[in-house]
This record gives sequence, structure tokens and C-alpha cells, in this order.
Amino acid sequence: MHIAGQLNWINELPAPARAAIRERFVYRDIETGETIKESGQPADGMYQVQSGFVKLLADRPDGERSLLMIYIRGNSFGESPMVARRPHHHTTVAASPARIGFLKQDDFDELYRTYPSIPEALCRKFAAGLSSMFAFREKQTETTVAQRVALVLHNLAEMSETPRIGNQRAIDIPITIAELSSFLGLTRQTVQKEISLLKRRNLISKSHGAWAVRDMEALRALAPTAEAPDPAA
Repeated sequence: MHIAGQLNWINELPAPARAAIRERFVYRDIETGETIKESGQPADGMYQVQSGFVKLLADRPDGERSLLMIYIRGNSFGESPMVARRPHHHTTVAASPARIGFLKQDDFDELYRTYPSIPEALCRKFAAGLSSMFAFREKQTETTVAQRVALVLHNLAEMSETPRIGNQRAIDIPITIAELSSFLGLTRQTVQKEISLLKRRNLISKSHGAWAVRDMEALRALAPTAEAPDPAA
């Protein structure tokens, strides 16, 4: 039940392969709300978040979009469409001012063939992604709504780059209740009710649009151990 994770498969590569990828990266600064890639677009390369946050969105039949994941610094995306030679299935949009590295398809293919550690690392990432997806489905049936909301808020706090002060931590990952609701597959009213209960228990707070967890341990105790986070490709 994670909305963000710290997976950085590029950083785990041997130094020569890691350096080769970074030498080919083209860097780009993007603003909040800027679209990086649209669902249905042909794959032309992969991306890695250097700073800021990026939302992975799914188009719904009603014309709205559901939040699937938030990419944080070090996360990469777009590899699956390149490997599978298919269009992008989802849309990515900057959730904040961000800097991304882009590796075009031709460079990716060349490095993929040259360094065996790259397909091996991607295989591990894809396998972990499948395991994470199955675990997510299990959590939906094994946990209460209150537990799911607590799990996601705790995950957001853990993945934030703000310092932990005592048992408190500010959430610097931008997210709205509507986005949280779409991620969990719940109505906004249902999630708002659980948020209000957590506020009354003094476990979370919100000030000037920014969330904070006031008691990390107490919030974590509300929910069972979750699966290891893994960003989707």
C-alpha cells in the first residue's frame, strides 16, 4: 500500500554501467503541472527524477484521471514501453518543479546490449513491481479503510526529504485528498472522514496546504506491515 518508493536501479548498477547511462542523459527542468508523456504516445526513451516529484496517472472512462504512484528523486520510469516496444499506458505529470534525466531509445538499446547488468537490474525491478502489485491487491482485502489511509500517509512521510524531528515529520510530497482517494479507489468523502479522525487524534495535521505526521509511531501502529515499495515502470 505504498504510493512512493526509493527504488533506484540505476544507482545499483556497477560503476561503468552507471556512468555510461549518466553520460547519455539529457537533463530538463519542468514546472508543476507540465506533462512529461501522455498515455498512448510512442516510447522514445526513459526518464529518471533528479529532483522534485512526478505523478503517474491513469485515464478513466469518465474522462478523469486516477493517481497510480508518485515518483521521487532517483525513481525512473518509461523503461517498460521501450523494452516491450509499445506505447505508454499512462500519463506522467510534474507534481512540483522538477528536474528529470532523459535517455533516448537508441542510447538505451545500445547500453542495454553492452552492459548485461542493465537487463539484469531491470528484470529485478519488473519482478519486484509484479510482487508489489499482488501485495497491493491483498492489502485492499485484508485491511480496513482506516488502515489503508494510515499506511499511505505514513509512506508519504517516510519518503519525504524533510528531517524527522522527534516523532514528527512534515510531508513534502504534494498530494490532495482527491488524489489520495483515487489512489485508494475510495470516494473523497470516505477518505475525508478518516483524515478528520486522524486529525482529532492529533496524529496528522495540515497547514497552508502542507501535511505533517505528528506521531510517526502511532500512525504506523494503526496498520499492519506493508509490502516493500516499488515504483511501477
